[in-house]
Parts: sequence; C-alpha cells; structure tokens
Amino acid sequence: MYRSLLAGHRVVLDSPGIFADGVAVKQVGELPFNLCRKYVDEIVRVSTDELCSGIKAVYQATRSIVEPAGALGMAGLLKYVRKKKIRGQHLVAINSGANMNFERLRYVAERTMVGEEMEALFAVTIPEMPGSLKRFCHDFVQERNITEFNYRLRDRGSAQIFVGISIRERAERDLFSQKLEEKGYQHIDLTDNDLAKTHIRYM
Repeated sequence: MYRSLLAGHRVVLDSPGIFADGVAVKQVGELPFNLCRKYVDEIVRVSTDELCSGIKAVYQATRSIVEPAGALGMAGLLKYVRKKKIRGQHLVAINSGANMNFERLRYVAERTMVGEEMEALFAVTIPEMPGSLKRFCHDFVQERNITEFNYRLRDRGSAQIFVGISIRERAERDLFSQKLEEKGYQHIDLTDNDLAKTHIRYM
C-alpha cells in the first residue's frame, strides 16, 4: 500500500514478504487503495522484528496471541508513539487477525528482543589462539547478558563468533561496534540482517 500511494497507482510487487502473510499481497485492492488515498494521513512501516514486538505487546496486555498481520496495527502504533514521543494520550490499534501457528511462537519470541532494541547481533573475527575468547569476553561483554553465542573455526589463524548481547538502547549497539573497531576486531553488525537472524543463529 505504501508504495502504491507513493506512486499514485496500484503497484504490482515482484515478491511480497511472507511473514505477515495475511497482508502480503502482490497488488492492493482497488477499493482499499482508493479509501487510503482519500482518508489515510500517514503510513508507518514496520520490520519483522517490530511485528514480533507488537505480538508480544498484545500478549502482555490481553494474554491473547495474534498473528503477524493481526499485530500490524499495534506494531505501527508503538513505532509511531516512539517516533512522535507521544505521552498521556488515548490511542487505538485495530487487531485484524489471530490465526497464529503454534510453531512460529519460538521465532516470534527470538525476534522480539531485536524489535524492542534490546538485543544486538554481531559476527566477530578473533585470533585462533589460547585466551583470545576469554580476552574478548573481558574486553567487551563484561556486565552484559549474552543472548546468543556460536563459535566457528575459520582457518588455522582465526575463528568466527556470532554473538548476541542484551542492550538497553540503540546507542549501546553503536558503542559496542565502535569499541570493536578501536580494538582492531573485524566485525559485522548483523542486527538488521534478516538472513543472519533467520538462518545463521541456527547453524
């Protein structure tokens, strides 16, 4: 819908996302498009992680589990509130579906922390030698909780670690990356990388 409103006509997508499959359409309907053009003031786009946070927010408030498409309104509202710094107002989000597969709950729970900016994920190269992992943890982990950890030997001289750390705000993620840079560690911030979050953490 966002791209269609931007273009001024109903756009046909090559490959719509499948996580929120209840709203994943190649082309929006003519009636919804015309109604949105007439009445919608703004569209808030959300990521998969933010959708998962929306599912959690609904569960915490009502003990109901909604599907990703059903949580779209809540996820958008939460993002809108953060963006506009809204306080002390009554706001409404419409739940449009509760057809959740039980098997998806683990995936949702794992993605929620990133959606709430409470987890950061990094791939870091460290020397393959005694004490290097201990040194890394001492220099960077310290009081932080480790949410994810995988260690893979890359070659005789180096190893690749996939590490998730708990954070309280986005600034901590940037600071962690900066400290890695200062200490000379090759690293990649994978927090926003869907491929890493969907597959690498399970390898």
